[in-house]
Amino acid sequence: MVNKEKKCHIGRDISTEVRSAFSTAGRRLPPFTLVRLDVSGLGDEEVVAGRALTPLELATFHQFRFTRRRREWLAGRLAVKEAVCGLAPEICRSRAAVEVAVDRRGKPFLGRPAGAGHRLFVAISHSGDTALGLASRLPCALDIQELRSALKRVASRFVHQEEEALLGQCHADRLHALGMLWAAKEALRKHLPIWPLLGFLENRLTGVTGLAGGRLFSFQGVSAARRVPDCLPDVHVGWHDGKALAIIVAGGRALEKCSTF
Repeated sequence: MVNKEKKCHIGRDISTEVRSAFSTAGRRLPPFTLVRLDVSGLGDEEVVAGRALTPLELATFHQFRFTRRRREWLAGRLAVKEAVCGLAPEICRSRAAVEVAVDRRGKPFLGRPAGAGHRLFVAISHSGDTALGLASRLPCALDIQELRSALKRVASRFVHQEEEALLGQCHADRLHALGMLWAAKEALRKHLPIWPLLGFLENRLTGVTGLAGGRLFSFQGVSAARRVPDCLPDVHVGWHDGKALAIIVAGGRALEKCSTF
């Protein structure tokens, strides 16, 4: 991907770059706003948190004992608040007016009052120094994954034998292909309304389609232990800042293909 990023209040809006990379003739992602924020560039976290977080969010922020985890959490909240303000500025009189809550699966959603009467969906992910926040008017999910050699060691825990041949269509070395698959399966886990979360081997890659700057992964549910929908949403997968990036925005063809979502 070419790093043409548009500045926003905090972080950078990379929506145009990612939509361009994840497109091909006749196929484009539905509208969304995606904001990137560097964890190391937060500055004084207490000052930033005091200005941008709601009282409930501040209480959660102060529960983190470890500085790194606290800063990652804060960066994710700031990034997704920026994404919401970019997509729906009418509900964003201030960043502290946008409250990001989580359900029992850890999936973020907009709390009140910002979320009241507005059909907006959000997603958060971070890896290394990069935090991303996604906002869409359709159900969405997001994952970003640093490449680590450990992916090769644990491949049997998330890769079916039948998926190996399809990974070759990614036109990448094995570590990069594994990173793309891991990010895609993580995005699926975050997206699906299933508890406990979907296991990595409860779905199987069934198709890989080339995009301008990435790949479109198609999946099928394969769990024998519990009911998992056969039809799963497609996942757009590519690269940002040297990390595997996976996005689901369940609209358009995804809804036509799979009425469950």
